Amino acid sequence: MPMTVLRTLLDRLVEEDLLEDKLTISWHGAEPLMAGLEWYETANGCIAEALGDRVEIDQVFQSNGVLINDAWCDYFLHTEARVGVSLDGSAAQDSARVNWAGRPSHALALRGIDTLKRRNVPWALLAVITREVMEDPQAFIDFVQSTGCVNLGFKVEETNVGHHSRLEQSLDVEDLYVNFVQTLWRAFPADGPAYVREFQRYRKFRDARMTMQTLPVTLIPLRNLTIAANGDFTIFSGELLFREDDRFVFGNVMDGPLLNSLKTQRFRDTTAEMLSGVKRCAAQCRHYQACGSFYISQKYAEAGTFDVAETLACRLEVGAFRKALEGV
Repeated sequence: MPMTVLRTLLDRLVEEDLLEDKLTISWHGAEPLMAGLEWYETANGCIAEALGDRVEIDQVFQSNGVLINDAWCDYFLHTEARVGVSLDGSAAQDSARVNWAGRPSHALALRGIDTLKRRNVPWALLAVITREVMEDPQAFIDFVQSTGCVNLGFKVEETNVGHHSRLEQSLDVEDLYVNFVQTLWRAFPADGPAYVREFQRYRKFRDARMTMQTLPVTLIPLRNLTIAANGDFTIFSGELLFREDDRFVFGNVMDGPLLNSLKTQRFRDTTAEMLSGVKRCAAQCRHYQACGSFYISQKYAEAGTFDVAETLACRLEVGAFRKALEGV
């Protein structure tokens, strides 16, 4: 991303009064560290100059861990950035993550984690739960514990831009996932040793004294703003940007105010289709209050439209997940 694009984006956020007290900047998509440390040092200066003390900045890097070294750790510590490492379990379970030559990247990722630990850089593990992981949850648990991970997040393998989930062909996938969640729940209780993001969210919802209605960020325009390197942006779920066409590109930061995206026919048509799907969810799904029709990009990836109620991702991550933990 040219610095002119980044600076223009930041200026528009200020000028259009789109900032709250805290701004999370997530460096995500492919491998963000490949942009190079010098690029981020320049970007960090650009962010500080444009925003100053106007807003609290929270930078998040989601990396495969391969390039993490002492220099990167210096940067993470200096900027107080949060670091997530993507790994899907043991070497056997992580076989889908390979380098450009098709060779496994697992050992190199573990080397990066070891560097983070040696330098006392806080980090989180993000795992995609594949069939291989579901079939041997204990191997996954053993792996997580072997890394010294204290912050774990997980999500099922899903159909999305550029990837078709293999779980769609698994007739027994819901039973497998229920068993996986229950096994993980027993291994990682609320008092440690690891904080499990999905379990903490579930406890918060379960223990709420009043009924909560979730309004997910994927349905709030510009709340989850995703910018491509050339300045193209999408305003709902970030995954929608990375299609081969521009179906969900709502503008380019170099072309004018971000709020202009809300005046377009594309925005009106997309919103109407999304809200029709939300109505289906509200009418048909008993988990609607916990989800709020979050899985927007998955709807389009699986069905070619937002005007549907159920996706594989929501059936597992909401339905099967809550089934696994009801009564425990």
